[in-house]
Parts: sequence; C-alpha cells; structure tokens
Amino acid sequence: MGTKGSSMPSTPDIYDPFDSLRRKNFSDDEYENCFRYFDFQKQGFWTREDFCRFLNALFSNEKRKPYPILSEQIDQYFHETDFNQDKIIDFNEFLQAWKKPIKCAVRPVSALVIVDVQNDFISGSLALHSCPANHEGEEVVPIINQVIRNVNFDVIAYTYDWHPSNHISFYENRHLRKISSKSRVSAAAARVHDKVIFAGSSNLTDTIEQILWPAHCVQNTPGADLHRDLIRIQNAVHVYKGTNPELDSYSAFWDNMKLSKTSLDDQLKERFVTDVYVVGLATDVCVASTATHAVENNYRTVLIEDACRGVSEHAIEVKRIELNQIGCIFVHSDVVPAMVTGEDRRPEIARAIFVENLKTIGRHRPR
Repeated sequence: MGTKGSSMPSTPDIYDPFDSLRRKNFSDDEYENCFRYFDFQKQGFWTREDFCRFLNALFSNEKRKPYPILSEQIDQYFHETDFNQDKIIDFNEFLQAWKKPIKCAVRPVSALVIVDVQNDFISGSLALHSCPANHEGEEVVPIINQVIRNVNFDVIAYTYDWHPSNHISFYENRHLRKISSKSRVSAAAARVHDKVIFAGSSNLTDTIEQILWPAHCVQNTPGADLHRDLIRIQNAVHVYKGTNPELDSYSAFWDNMKLSKTSLDDQLKERFVTDVYVVGLATDVCVASTATHAVENNYRTVLIEDACRGVSEHAIEVKRIELNQIGCIFVHSDVVPAMVTGEDRRPEIARAIFVENLKTIGRHRPR
C-alpha cells in the first residue's frame, strides 16, 4: 500500500490558476502562466515538489481542498510526464502531457444518461420491488428531476429497453429457440432470472448466454413508456436498445455480445462530450453495463448512486467494485453541480484521459 498524498506539499494560497485558463479559453499563454505559477523556485522547470503542488491544485474540490493521491501514483504521473527522463519537467513536456487532461477537468463537456426509467421496471412486469433487493424504482424519478433542474448538462440522453414481442430475453419465449447442450438449465426447468444458453444463429454466434426475464418494455406498449413524472427536455438524445429479437442489450452503447452498437457514442462524440453521468434502472444491470462501456469509450464516467435502483444488493456491490477498478466513480447527486462546472475535480476519473492523450501524441510509455 502506498502512502497517502497528505505528504504532498501544499499550495501556499487559495488562488486557483485554472480559473484563469477557463476564463481565457485555455490559450497556450495561459498554460505557460499556469506552469510558471507552480515553478516556485523560478528555475524554468518543475521539480517533483512543484509537480506535487500542481496535482494538489488540479485535483481538488470546490473549496480547494486537495484529494489524496497515493505517492506511487504521483511517481507514475511524474515519470510519464518527464518524456526525456531527466528528473525534471519542462514547459513543453507539461503542455503536451496535460493540456487536454486539464481542459477536461476544468471545463468538462458533460452528458446525463438516463437509463430505462420505464413503467415496466417501476410498476409493471419487471418492477424492481418484486426483485431480490426490493427496491422501489419510482424513487429515482424525483432525484433525477432535481439533477436535471439543478445541473446545466451539455447533453441529456434517455435510453429505452425497446423489445420486439419475440425477444430472446423473455421467459415466455424460452421455447421459441433451441437450448444449447452447454446449458445447465433446460427450457422446461428454467425459471425467471435463470441463465440459459441458447444455440446461436449462424449469422451471429455459436451460443448466446441469456438471463430470462418476464416480458417487459415491448415496443409501443405502455410498459415501455418513460415514467409519467420524469422530466422530458427538448433536443434530448433518445436511444432505443434491445431491438434485435436475437440479442439482448443492457448497455446504452452496445448489445450484450458487442456485435452492434447504438447511436449513443456517435451522438456524444459529435457534441464533444468528455464526461458521462449515469442514472436510472437497474444499477446492477443496464446502468452498470452502460457505465462500463462509457469507460471503455474513454469518457470520464460517474454513476450518481442515489439516482439509481437495482435488482440484487449483492450484484450491486459486485458491480461497484468492478466499476471502481476501471475508473468509474460513485457519487451522491449533491456533489454533481460542482463536478459539472469543473470546480470539483476528481483524480479517479482523470487517469484514462491522461493515458489516452499520451497515446495520441505517441508518448505512452508503460512502466
């Protein structure tokens, strides 16, 4: 275990040099001023101590309190920024390595992805209160509405499970397809929530693992509608998933086999989105899958925990661990406004953008 970043030198005043970068549209001159600000000895380069002060200021909350960073993480960032390995960081190294990550942190472009807040998951055939966790899906609606009202997102997307009536995930349809010999559960013995293995069709895959759910969110039925009290905004993105009868699609980005993608990633990239905030139903299924693929698509990804409800408490905890390991963080809705404005800057979601930038400029050098 590493030591906490409390050993990092503190910045002696509360001036935030990143405010000036934001106000002056991230010009190279302002990046140079930022660099000079942390060059405490005015030597024209950064020592590790200077670099620590920079990280302290960059990764801090809206009250300018730094977030702790492990000492080995500081060493790794320093090593990766020091392109020529001379134990100091000059301005060109800083600018190449940190220009994009700083802009993403200080002026993020944020999307709220509202996952499957549909009637069938709230009061219908697959209502969460009938699942093992006994969650009330309706509880997310006022929280999501408050987030929409209080936070100035650049993009809001609504996703829908949008299944044809003969969909592979429906328990009622289990006899419509051949069960693979690899399946531990037969069609006759299968129950709701069981996992079966279907023999795949020749144009898709050899086998398809599928959890069986009650028929839900059938296209153009009331159960597929968004909850009546959920705020709808104009010019939102709408994503319909699970439309192929032979494939399920938990994620708002991909089907479960990753054979086809939705329009969501393209629409977010067209709008230059850097950060994705995920809310909705269900935490351990479609919400977690959407968050996973958001990380894989190089978005800084945040799950707003109090705006989600799930199927199984155990599965929710498993997904939390998995998502944290890949760089997605869980937060309460109260902190989201400061994160979206770039005043609250979390180190956990910065790593992927930093590494992606190094790869783009040909400077990625794993230790």
